Parts: sequence; structure tokens; C-alpha cells
Amino acid sequence: MKMLLLSVFAPVVISPVLLFLSSKWRRAIMLIYIAGLLFLAFSLLTGAWPGLDTEFSAITLGAGTKIVLFSFSEHVYSNIAAFGFLFVGAIGLLYGLSVSKSSEQAVALVAIASAIGVAFADSFLTFLFFWETLTLSTAALVFLRRTPHAVSMAYRLLFFSLMSGFSLLVGIVMQYNAVGTFELMYPQAGLFFFILGIGIKTAFLPLHFWVPWGYPAANFPCSVLLAALCTKVGVYAVARVLPPSSFINIMGACMAIFAVTMALLQSDLRKLLSYHIISQVGYMVAGVGLGISLSVDGGLLHLVNHMIYKALLFMSAGALIYTVGTENLHDLHAPAEESDAGNKDIIWKALPIAFIGAVVGALAISGTPLFNGYVSKYLLKNAMHDVNPAGWLLNIASIGTALSFSKFVYFGFIKGRAKIQRKLNFSMQLAIIVLSASCIVTGIWPQLLAKLVPHESSLQVYSASGVTMALILVLGGIACFALLAKALEKEMKLGMPVGLKLVVDKAVIKTYGNILNAVGAARDSVYRSAFFLMQRMDYKPGRNGVFHFINVTNIDFDVMLLMVMLGVALIFFFSLLSTGF
Repeated sequence: MKMLLLSVFAPVVISPVLLFLSSKWRRAIMLIYIAGLLFLAFSLLTGAWPGLDTEFSAITLGAGTKIVLFSFSEHVYSNIAAFGFLFVGAIGLLYGLSVSKSSEQAVALVAIASAIGVAFADSFLTFLFFWETLTLSTAALVFLRRTPHAVSMAYRLLFFSLMSGFSLLVGIVMQYNAVGTFELMYPQAGLFFFILGIGIKTAFLPLHFWVPWGYPAANFPCSVLLAALCTKVGVYAVARVLPPSSFINIMGACMAIFAVTMALLQSDLRKLLSYHIISQVGYMVAGVGLGISLSVDGGLLHLVNHMIYKALLFMSAGALIYTVGTENLHDLHAPAEESDAGNKDIIWKALPIAFIGAVVGALAISGTPLFNGYVSKYLLKNAMHDVNPAGWLLNIASIGTALSFSKFVYFGFIKGRAKIQRKLNFSMQLAIIVLSASCIVTGIWPQLLAKLVPHESSLQVYSASGVTMALILVLGGIACFALLAKALEKEMKLGMPVGLKLVVDKAVIKTYGNILNAVGAARDSVYRSAFFLMQRMDYKPGRNGVFHFINVTNIDFDVMLLMVMLGVALIFFFSLLSTGF
């Protein structure tokens, strides 16, 4: 077995052990594991060993069948994605070393291993297996916070993710029926189901809601790993499984512009960052969707760069949660009462490491020269220079990115005031420093990542025109923030779904008033009848009856919705089997 695959299967043994160790021994094991992941990451970076065997294992689905359950190989896109999962996963584990619960650490190992398994999967069966273990482990990371809000959001995340897996399963069955093999390739049948399944995980519009629901609901160390794994696995799948198309290219551009607009409306730091994940994933999707060598290289390089600076930004936001107990921008910069003014600390002075991480991450995500985000955005923008409308949509999104991260840094750290309740521990500060240095080092010397770039595009990206264009977009965003700072300082709320008020002429109301009143009365009657029925069905101690067997009021609406949708999905699946698919 190749050494790299240890990172895929080691959690089978190590994760259960972590649940029973003392904190001292658990930290020791985690440090060894982190060192192992970093060793594997840098081995990939330097090309220290030859590729994987085409087939790792011949574990079959049953006696007499030739269907291989686990099969791995090294595709041209595998190494760059696996490097990101290994490196950022390791630093994410380091960040939560002393603050994460044992259960969170155990599940985190499974999530990282699942992402690596997807990257090296050689068959649709292997791909789907690790896709679903990633689904379960990432949902568990949100569940483990155990607050009512986190549990509710975890159910929603799980619902979307299970629908993703089910859609992939339908597509794989149709693909196998058409070609007779589970080999991982561009699908020749069931393309719609592949697009739907991968699109959910990648946060295609309008399938993106699970990202701003789930990421901010988890404990802050878990959010770092969620940001590094979930949608990035989706981007890899877009490049590996979906054929390039103008639909995917335009979808990516629309994701970039829509999500950056939504990010501007957020006052919660992690919600702002979550929408920016969707926006930056849009750049990657647009690149791989275009399908030419330069755009694919730019998209996959942006995948790695984004993992690094986005994890860094989530770490900086997590530092605020850990030290001051809030991540709400308006709580941080709201005017203090005179009696409390002397008790509040200036955030950037009290948390210099977190502030540096926030500034470096903001400059990197904005595409500022000398930071890693500039390198991959340079490739993407050159590849899409003459592609309309994707090219100019991405440029507009770049201005919005600089604008919203000016808001992030200014209101969160520069103008922010709060009472520091505790200090950042050493492992959290070290993780922030490592990722900050990575953003700078790979921005100044992008050739360090040259061995990972699939199509070997040149990383000589510092031209006068490239630097000038990047600075114009960044400075344009900062200038927009200076003009809009007063408006952005106020809390803005956008309800979903957005209600529309219908203005009706008085004559129309008089003419049709009776009809409107009748409709309103009928609606109220239906509501009262349904409510009465639910009350009658509701279980109460001492009552017996055919329907009095379940406490309806204790069932979350999301759980009921999930149960209904899964039931429909199972009926559809079995109907497919009965028709011979």
C-alpha cells in the first residue's frame, strides 16, 4: 500500500482511540498525526515519490463479482487537490489542538481522509463512498456543537448533502447501465444528475443555502475545516467529472457576483466569510468550466490558494469568538457607554496575531500583488480576458471582494472594541502565523507550487499590466468602502424569502373586497383546522388512540422535511431499479 493512502485509512484506527485518551495523550497523538499530514503534503509538493498504483485494492461487492469497491489512481488533478486537503487540514487540526473536543477531532480526521479519498478515487464507487463519508463527517462537525441552532442547521446541511449523494447515485447507476463500467470518466448518461449532485456540494445557485447555514453554526475550529473541505471537493469533482461547458462557466461567474453582494449585507463575520466562499468558488468553477488549460490551471491553483487564505480568515474570526465572545461586527464597533469605555480593548492592539492574519487573508482574497490570491486570479483573468460575460463579471466581483474585506478588517479589528476575556493559546497563534506566511511566500514565489499545476502553465505572473489591473480593482474596492462606510456601518437585514407588498387601488378593493375577505376567511379556517388536527394527534401521557403515538410538537420542521424527501428519493430509486437501470 502506498504511503499516501495511510492518510485515507488511518482514521479508522486513530479516530476511535482519540475518544478514550486523556487530553495530554490526545494532544500528543494529534501532533504526530499533524506532522504526518504535513510530511505527505510536502512530499506531494516536491514530487518525492512516484505515483499511486492504478488499483490499490480488489475488495469486491460480493462473491463472483468483478466490481471493485476501492480503487485509487493518480489523475492529473489529484495531487493539487490532495496537497490542499493535507496541508490546510493539518494546520486546521493544529488550530483546534487545545480548544476542540475529542469527538470533534475524531470526526475531523475522517473528514480530511474523505476529501483525500475523493481526490484519488479511480472509480465512481470509490468516489461516491468517500463523497458520502465526507457528507456525514462534516454534518457531524456541526451537530457536535449541540446547541439548538447548530442542530437545526446541521439537519439542513445534511439534507442538502444527502440529496447531493442521492443525485450522484442515480447518475452513476444510469452511467453504469450505459457503459457497463464504474470507471471515473465524463458521464455518457445521467449528466443532469451528476450536475445536480456535484452542484449542491459546490454551492451552485440556487443550491448554495447550506453554506451560510452550516459553516457559522459549527464551533469555530470546525468552521476552519469546513471551509477547507466541503465546496473544494465539489470544485475538484466539477473538474474531474463534469465536461466543460458554457453553463458551468457562466454559473461560476454568477456565483462570484451574487455571493459577494450577499456578503456585503452580513454583520456576522463567519456568515460574511461563508458567502465569500461561494463567491471565490465561483472563480474556480468559471475556470474549470471554460475548459482550456490556462483556466483549469488557474481554477485548481485558486482552489489551493483559497483553502489557505480562507482558513486563515476563519481562524481570525475564530480568534474573536474565543477571546471576546462575539463575531458580530456591530457589537464590536458599536459606541460604548461612557462607564464601559475604559473597560474595552482595541481589538487590533489586543490581538495582533489575529489582526495580521485578517489583513493578510483580506489582501490575499482580494488578489493583491505579492499575495497568493493574485497568482491564481491572474491566470483566471488572462484565460477569460475575451470571455463575455464571465470575464467582466469576475472583475466586478473582485471590486466587491476588496470592498467587503475592507469592512471585515476595519469594523472587526481596527475600529473594533471589546473586553478581552482570554488570550489566544500558542497553537492557535502558530496556525495563524503559518497560513499567513504561506499566503505571502506562495505569492512572492509562486513557482513553489509549479509541480502541482496540472497543465504546467507558466507562473511568471508579475507583469506591469497584471499588477496594474490588480491594484486598480483592489484600490477601487477600498475607495468604494471609503464612500459607503457610513451605510455599511448600519446593520442591514434581508429576509428570505423577500416579501412583496401589493398596492391595490381603492376602487378595486371596494369591488372585490368580499372576495378578498372570503379568501382570507377560508385561509384562516384551513389553518385552524390543520392546527386542531395536529393538537388531536399530539401525544399526551395517559391518552390512548390510533394516532396518539408521537409528540408532534417535538419534531423539528427540518427533520420532517428531510424524512419526506428521503421517502420520495427511496421510492424514485426503487422505481429505477424495477425498470432495469
